Amino acid sequence: MSIETHGLRKQYDSTVALSDVSVSVGDDVQVLALIGPSGGGKSTFLRLIGGLERPCSGSVSVDGKTLPDGERALLEWRKRNGFLFQAFNLFPHLTAEENVILPLVEVHEISREEATAGAREVLSRFGLGDHLAKQPGQLSGGQQQRVALARAIAHRPRWLLLDEPTSALDPEMKAEVLDLIDELRQNGQRIILSTHEMGFARRAADHVVFLSGGRKLEEGNAERLFTSPETAEVRSFLQKVMKW
Repeated sequence: MSIETHGLRKQYDSTVALSDVSVSVGDDVQVLALIGPSGGGKSTFLRLIGGLERPCSGSVSVDGKTLPDGERALLEWRKRNGFLFQAFNLFPHLTAEENVILPLVEVHEISREEATAGAREVLSRFGLGDHLAKQPGQLSGGQQQRVALARAIAHRPRWLLLDEPTSALDPEMKAEVLDLIDELRQNGQRIILSTHEMGFARRAADHVVFLSGGRKLEEGNAERLFTSPETAEVRSFLQKVMKW
């Protein structure tokens, strides 16, 4: 996974979400973690990398390809990725199976027969084989997030982008979703995630970017950053959130 951003800036009206953010992530990185305080710019950075938003200025390059400008080209860029957001964003009137099938057919133009087989395979892999016909309201929070994760990877994305994937879950459900993400990592899936789960980020990530106030304060090898942060703000943040 190669990611380069230069002078990345994103502003919403008078609010500056990102300001002059430049990062460099090498080809040897499989998992990139975005950490830092809430409101620091993690979600915005993730959306820019995935092509869901356009920067106001600066550039984004992933695996040597620059984020395109045109809407049609951006759509193709997005289709390469799998997205999982803080909210489950499932269609409440559709079954778990149909929630996975629909984007495969409508977005990725896969035949319904192939999409159905793929949906059942990935849902069963995630322990949801007995819940295919249930609607989201009939599932637990952890099960709903697993359906959302199944939907995100069913088309075999080049990159899986996860935005606080456990923020709406209780501790037990958090653990099962993190275990599932870790399984995907072990199976070779390339992942970019924003997270407040510092233990998971330290264990699973190869590279970490620390964002605060819309600026990058530090980036580097995960183990090095967690054990020997170079800046006082990063050091103070990690001491607070990892003291327990």
